[in-house]
Amino acid sequence: MTELEPKTKLMTLADLDGRTRAAQAVKQTIGAIVSDLGGEQNISTAEHQLIERAAVTGAMCESLAARWLLGEPADPALFATLSNAERRLLETVGLRRRARDATPSLREYLTSKAAKPAESPSNQEPAT
Repeated sequence: MTELEPKTKLMTLADLDGRTRAAQAVKQTIGAIVSDLGGEQNISTAEHQLIERAAVTGAMCESLAARWLLGEPADPALFATLSNAERRLLETVGLRRRARDATPSLREYLTSKAAKPAESPSNQEPAT
C-alpha cells in the first residue's frame, strides 16, 4: 500500500497581504515596469509573468546588497546570478519605454466638452 503525498498548495504574489517592505517594493516595481511598457492593456500575460519574476529577483538583489553594505556576509556568486537573471528578464520584456496611446475616445472627448461651459465672445475680455 502506498502513502498518498500531501497536496502542495501553490502560492502566488496575490496570496501575500503586501505589508512587508519586500512585498511593497515588488508591487511598486511591477507597477513601474508595466507603466513603462504602456500599461496593463499593452502587455501579454507572459510578459506580466516575466515582469513579476524580474521584480522579485530585483528585490532579492536589493536585500543581498543591503545586507552586504551593513557588513553582513553575502554570497557574491548568488548576487551575480540574481543580477544576471534580472537583466535577462528585463531584456526579454524590453528595457525601453513604450508609447501609450493617450488619445481620448470619441465618447470621452464629447463628455469632456459637454462638462466645460462654452466660452462665448461676450464672456471674453476685450483685447488691448
